[in-house]
Amino acid sequence: MKKNDGIAFMIQRTKTTVAISSFLFLLSSLITDLNMGGIYSVSGYSVTKMALGSLGIGLGFGLPCIIYTNEKLSHSVQISVHMLTGCAIMLGIAFLVGWIPTDKGLLPSLLAILSMLLTAFIIAVLTYRRQKKLAERINRELEQRRS
Repeated sequence: MKKNDGIAFMIQRTKTTVAISSFLFLLSSLITDLNMGGIYSVSGYSVTKMALGSLGIGLGFGLPCIIYTNEKLSHSVQISVHMLTGCAIMLGIAFLVGWIPTDKGLLPSLLAILSMLLTAFIIAVLTYRRQKKLAERINRELEQRRS
């Protein structure tokens, strides 16, 4: 893959991951507000920190996608590097902005971490399945053109 193609690939994937993380941030804020009866409030720059955290998580999962342009690495290594990098950044940011309730004890903290990792895993599986179906469709069309 050419350098410019790799950069375009990374930018496209980063735009997608930022959109997904922004959507999930908005959705979680809406659900929290509804669960609290419309009285959800924060002080200072809490929402700004969380919005920037959401952006950081999107970048943390998007920018490492450049690993997929390295054809020397196996697909499983590429996925592992991508997911480990993204999840490490996600958990670091979640800790910094207060999404991991460390003040409430071990169990709530572990549940928050597990829910974040599960969400990342579900998104990764759905994305993989979508890309696999797309590749299969492209291969079928190429095969039909050869016939």
